[in-house]
Amino acid sequence: MPAVRGKSRKNPVGPSVQFLEVTDPSGGVDLRRSPTNLPANRSRVCRNWTLEELGALKTYPGWETWLDASLGANRPQGARRIYLGDVEPFTLLAYDGDIYTPSDAGVAGSAVLSGLSTTTEVDFPYDQDIVAVCDGTNVPDKSTDGSTWTQLGIDAPAGAPTAAAVAGGSLVNGNTYEFSYSGINDALGNEGNESATVTQAASSPDLTVRLTLTFHPDAQVDTLAIYARDVTSGEQVRRRVGTVTNPGSGTTTFDVASNNWSSGVEAPTGNGVAPALRFAKPWKYRWWGADADVMNRLWFTQIYEAQSWNPLFFIDIPFEKGDRITAIEPQGDVLVVFGAASKPFLIIGQTAVDFEVRPAFGAQAGALGFRATCAIENGILHAAAEGFYIFDGSTDRLLSDDIDPGWQTMVQRSAVADVNRIAVAYNTRHKFVHVTVPYLDPFGTPGEWVLDLHRTRATGEAAWTSTDRTIGGYVPYDGAEPDLGDRGRLLSWSSAAGTMVEECIGTTADGEDLVCDYTGPTFATGGVTSVFTELYGEYRPAGGSFSVEVLVDGG
Repeated sequence: MPAVRGKSRKNPVGPSVQFLEVTDPSGGVDLRRSPTNLPANRSRVCRNWTLEELGALKTYPGWETWLDASLGANRPQGARRIYLGDVEPFTLLAYDGDIYTPSDAGVAGSAVLSGLSTTTEVDFPYDQDIVAVCDGTNVPDKSTDGSTWTQLGIDAPAGAPTAAAVAGGSLVNGNTYEFSYSGINDALGNEGNESATVTQAASSPDLTVRLTLTFHPDAQVDTLAIYARDVTSGEQVRRRVGTVTNPGSGTTTFDVASNNWSSGVEAPTGNGVAPALRFAKPWKYRWWGADADVMNRLWFTQIYEAQSWNPLFFIDIPFEKGDRITAIEPQGDVLVVFGAASKPFLIIGQTAVDFEVRPAFGAQAGALGFRATCAIENGILHAAAEGFYIFDGSTDRLLSDDIDPGWQTMVQRSAVADVNRIAVAYNTRHKFVHVTVPYLDPFGTPGEWVLDLHRTRATGEAAWTSTDRTIGGYVPYDGAEPDLGDRGRLLSWSSAAGTMVEECIGTTADGEDLVCDYTGPTFATGGVTSVFTELYGEYRPAGGSFSVEVLVDGG
């Protein structure tokens, strides 16, 4: 669309000719200026166009249905592409309290996990070994393959072992010994806390203690570890004396015939099960998660142990205004903790065992929710009620100034729950930043704001366009895909139904025509009455139809 020209005659002064050259309509949306004061390359409406080619408007890439069938009339609660070290990448989808693992062909299949909250948003944090599911209500479950799920952490055995002195052995005659046991997941090396204790005295000739251990009901427990100490000789710590296979049911026995545990590891007391978490992320060889009840509390695990949650390992972030943790985002040696209405706090970790909590004095705003942040090459993007920012570790930069009137209209006219579910994603193929919104100004319907980073870097000004997509959240293929051609794909789930689609693919809206809206600069007529006798629109030949519509005062 290289140029739009109009010839006008102003009454009663007499005829005159005005030309409005629009040689580059790809500068992006500017809602700050009136239509008559817009620069020639800016627009008031630019929906379903991309700004990738300087000097031209190109139709926004299309989309295609990905999930083979809708799961129902409700919106999904979350989805994510998972990359673990020993299995092929897979996709997880939460819907109506169930978890699905759709195939790469988009076949949903049957639920692999049930019993989650049906109303909350669901997060899928993962590291090299495991992926967990956090719904803000239940103790998280975890999986190593997306199909088999067990609790994130191992409970201590329900009761103490029973003990009896039996013939043989070399325990000290007359000494009293204390015993406990715990459960171990052999595959992941995770161990739960020890059980309650039992004591037993050795009396010649019965200098062996026979322990009877009840099986651990958690399916992830492969081995039972036994711990002991000599109470009479003043030992203060129970240490591992041996292990036995966890029986499938009933009980098993273990004989302690001698004091050979002096070099054994101590009995675990800080390896608790994860609390109910709203969302979590791994950082600095630990997992960090936002508490479901104490809204400013951030839990963290034992070092190198993603499933061991010590009940004393937490930080209460000192937000202003009674704020809550809404998002966490790692950035090198810093974990940025966002609130809803406060400036973020920084947890600085020079090592994995030494942390310092500081307020980010240069930041301006928080984040609407845990999906409203996204790390890109030079900072963390975060959507807040005040606008859309990028945080570089010390200061915020506002990126949404040009669309701020529309952003504020969205915040004011949308339900709080819808605004808090706003999602941000980085499309690495096109260098687009996608921001789904429940109210797209001026249309009044759900859609996206899209920030074109190519164009932004070329001009130094934030270049925004929009789409009419109704999106609940995004699933970027941003990890080690076995097929390199898959890296950079972008899926999304609907904000209105149990469906998923692939974004930015093809040239159609799932086989239908794409409709693009553009409103650029307008003539400054200056008079009360103007008569346009000629109007021309020039465009590069392409598929589809093209028309120019003249509107006066919006009608």
